Order: sequence, then structure tokens, then C-alpha cells
Amino acid sequence: MARIDELEGIRGLLAVWVVFVHLLPAAGIEAGNLGVFEPLFGELIRVQIFCIMSGFVIFIMMSRRREAYLPYLSRRLLRIYPVYIFAFALSVAMSGIAFEALQAAQFPGPKNDGRIAIYEESFAQWPAHVLSHLSLTHGIVPHQWLPSGAYAFLGQAWNISTEFQFYVIAPLLFWLLHDVRLALRIMAVAGLAVVWYLAARWPNEAALSHFAIYFLTGIASYYAWRRSWKDQMLLNKATILAAALAVGALSIAIGMWIFIFGSALYVRDRAGQEGVITRGFKTKPMLFLGSISYSLYLLHMIPLYGTMYLLNGLDLPRSTYALLLGFGTFGLAIPLSMLATRYVEGAFYQSRRRQHAPVEKRPDYAWRNR
Repeated sequence: MARIDELEGIRGLLAVWVVFVHLLPAAGIEAGNLGVFEPLFGELIRVQIFCIMSGFVIFIMMSRRREAYLPYLSRRLLRIYPVYIFAFALSVAMSGIAFEALQAAQFPGPKNDGRIAIYEESFAQWPAHVLSHLSLTHGIVPHQWLPSGAYAFLGQAWNISTEFQFYVIAPLLFWLLHDVRLALRIMAVAGLAVVWYLAARWPNEAALSHFAIYFLTGIASYYAWRRSWKDQMLLNKATILAAALAVGALSIAIGMWIFIFGSALYVRDRAGQEGVITRGFKTKPMLFLGSISYSLYLLHMIPLYGTMYLLNGLDLPRSTYALLLGFGTFGLAIPLSMLATRYVEGAFYQSRRRQHAPVEKRPDYAWRNR
């Protein structure tokens, strides 16, 4: 089974996209001011695509390794936890400066006001917030019990809890779909559908139930990737684009994934030519950004708030402020992410991966989950 090389570049694009989504409101540029581009900056499309990719990659990994549950979960934890805790600790240490930067923001707006409210609630119950983040349960605890619990101190870390919730149940899903009799499989899937329906309104936006459709899209993509489409004449550029547009009217994230994934299938099985977008994802800059994307996703708010703190009070025009904020954020976040990827993520995850690498020769699915 071949691999999709451009996934690493897509991760880089998504991480940069997240930075821009968080950066613009800090300069007083709200999503509602962006016209037709508002959905790209006001919704969770980038995180939804991350979830789709996670479902796809985790099922490929489990089909390849077939390891016991505890080794699997420990590897997943070593993959996400060190950089996550590093970013959380830095964010807590930086929280005073970040709070002051938001309060003195030269261009206040609804998004910044919301961030100030989150910090106020973070400070009010900081022991509980720290405990929930250490245990990765901050995406499950109802907001009535712990207001802003999913976003305390490190706002973008809400998705790390969502990912971990998926990691916990993914082996069960894989087992049900592969290793049990059909009748039991149908009953189990029906039971899980009922659980999902009941949990769809769980009072924490980071709960897995709110993103189940995206993880399931990734899982479905895994089964599509397993089969050959060489004789399927309907798989062509026109049908891929039509399907992406039709589904995109309901979910932009799934529509974008259909276009990316369908194009990869077309190139692999129908001898199609790679498009400009696909080739762009494989360029060295995009692959580099993909290699640090997890750290960049978690750490970028630290230099963003630090740069805000320095720029506030200079009475700069909005365009100049936004430009300098962008340079400061990316100029500090990229080196910080490189260091975290090498010395924090690499110190824990890479050595463990080498230690448990299978002895027999297997296909190389080098898609590190984000």
C-alpha cells in the first residue's frame, strides 16, 4: 500500500492556518470583516481536517502494528504529551504577560474580550485547570463544573484532549471492524451510534462526540485507501471535484479532504498527473513546516502574546501593527517549535519508536499523527 506523501505538507499548512486565525483578532481583524473568506477564519475547518487525518493515520498504524493496547497507548502519549506539557507550562508561566497584553490591546475586539474572560476564569480556579490539563480531561469536564476548562491558559490545547479521547477508543473500533463476527459488529456499531447521539450535546465543545463525524471520515478513508481503484472509471478529476463541492456545501472540511484524498487516489491508481496544489504540499518549505507543525500549533500563542506586549502602546497603524505582530509571532514561534520538536518531542518519542520498531520489513507509512 503506497503512502500519501503530501500529508506532511498539509499538516504544515494547517498549523500556519491556525496561527493566522489566532493572530488576526489580536490586531483587531475579526472573521466577520473578511467577507467571503469568513468561514476559513471563523470556523474550525483546520482542526476538523486534523481530526480526519488522525482517523486515517491511526487506523493505518494499527493495521500495520497490531500491538497490545497498553504499548499502543503509551506510544500515543509519548507522541503528544511531552510537547503538550512543555507548552502548557510555558503558557502558565507567561499567563501574566499574556493577560496584560490582552487588556492593553491597541485594537480590542470580541475575540480578545473572550480571551480575557478565559484568563480570568483560568486564574479563578487554576488548581483545577492545571489538574484537568495534566490528566488530559480538560476536553471532557463539563463547563458548568469548570468554566472555560477546555481553553484555560493554553487555548488551542482543547484539541489535544479530543485527540486523546479518540486514541483511547480507536483500538476498540478497529477490533470491532476487523476481528468480530458480522452480527456482533452490527450490534456494536449500532450501540456506538446510540452513545454518540446521546453524547452529541455534551457540555464541553472539546468532547469527542462533537468531532466524531470527522474521525469517522478518516476511518472511512482508510478503507478506501486499502482497495484498488484502477478499474473504476468514475474516479476522475471531474467526479472528484463534483463530490468535493457537493459535500463541501455541508462541511467545508470534509469537502476539502475529499478533493485532497480523491486526487491522491486518482494519481495512485488511475495514473493521473499531480496538480499544482499536490506538488506544492511536497515542497521543502511545506515539508519543513509539517515536521514542526505539532509544536507550532501548541507554542505559537506564547510569542504572539509576547509580541503584543511589546507593540502595545506604540500607537501604530493597524496595518503596521498586524505586520509586525506577524513577523514577531512567526519569527519566534518557528525557532521555538524547531527546538521543541528536536529536544522535547524527539527526546521522548523518537527513542521509544526506535525501541519498539518491528523487526520484520514492512511497508513504510511514515505519516506521523498530529
